[in-house]
Amino acid sequence: MPQYRFSPTRAGRHWWAVFGVAAVLLALPALLNLLVPDNEDRVDEVRLGQLGYDWEIPLTDAAGEPVACRKSTDVINGYLWDCDGTLVRSMIVEGSNDEEETLRRMMRMEFTQFPPRDIPTFREGESRMVLDDRFGAVGMSLPGTGDRESQSMIAIIYGGTEVPELADAAWYRFTDGQPLPMPVLMLLEGMSDGAPSPGSPEVPMLENITEAV
Repeated sequence: MPQYRFSPTRAGRHWWAVFGVAAVLLALPALLNLLVPDNEDRVDEVRLGQLGYDWEIPLTDAAGEPVACRKSTDVINGYLWDCDGTLVRSMIVEGSNDEEETLRRMMRMEFTQFPPRDIPTFREGESRMVLDDRFGAVGMSLPGTGDRESQSMIAIIYGGTEVPELADAAWYRFTDGQPLPMPVLMLLEGMSDGAPSPGSPEVPMLENITEAV
């Protein structure tokens, strides 16, 4: 009667198969990175606001074109945009009864220090603006109306050479089309370049341009 014998188990083939699958899995992220664009290099149109709210304000440049920058995804509250080194932080605050104090508190949260009390707050209509030359920063606030009456939009722009242009774009939207007065732009440019700070004789008196409170 013929007899049959099972061939010995070929362990080598099994391990090569496991090794092949593991190699594919390990190489998959690198392959995906080659196929998918790097999110850090992607720019989006800058919109001021905060997650969870239906209130957003897009920024446009002097020609009316959308401003595009890199958006950070590591922010819990508000939005943070990186515009070639100039940062644009925005958030929405509930229950504000004092726009100036709310703006100063939000700037303290960003820089761990209140803006000095001797720095005036400038206004155009209901909008407020505070300049803090210690950080090359400008903060703005806009109270909501209608269904957003209990809310305040805050924008803080700082840290780079694009502060004057981005501050002008934000102020334009916060004031329904009013650009920053030229002396204010000069002051913002000076803050970026190390020029005279607020109150210096070389800087025009901003109180003559905007109403200080």
